[in-house]
Amino acid sequence: MAEKVIQKEQPDDATILLPHRDINIAGETITVREYSFKDALTIGSEIEQFTARIVTAMNESNKLTIEQADALIIDNLALVNALISVSINKPISFIESLSYTDGLQLLDWWWVVNSAFFMNAVTRKIIRQNAIKQAKP
Repeated sequence: MAEKVIQKEQPDDATILLPHRDINIAGETITVREYSFKDALTIGSEIEQFTARIVTAMNESNKLTIEQADALIIDNLALVNALISVSINKPISFIESLSYTDGLQLLDWWWVVNSAFFMNAVTRKIIRQNAIKQAKP
């Protein structure tokens, strides 16, 4: 006898191009989404500031350790909260009101969803820096 083959649902192009995660924070379902091109243009200054700080940390050791990442977040909390706010489409006051556990969960998921975005920006910045260094006589 033949068995019915059930095909697994394949993600659509939008899911692949703009990944997001729905998480439960403070009793509410929040969508943590990756930044879009429009976001990159709209909050470009904030993204540039955070990216520059990551590059500075990486220039010291050619890597970004967990300790360095934690320090970056703690030292730039207002900036990180602004970046997270855009990703979850919630006001900063919502983020600031979270419990320790919910705040850490949100921070972790924000980084999971957006780390490729930031690492791409970091890579581009480092490549430009190296090109400028090599072009100098």
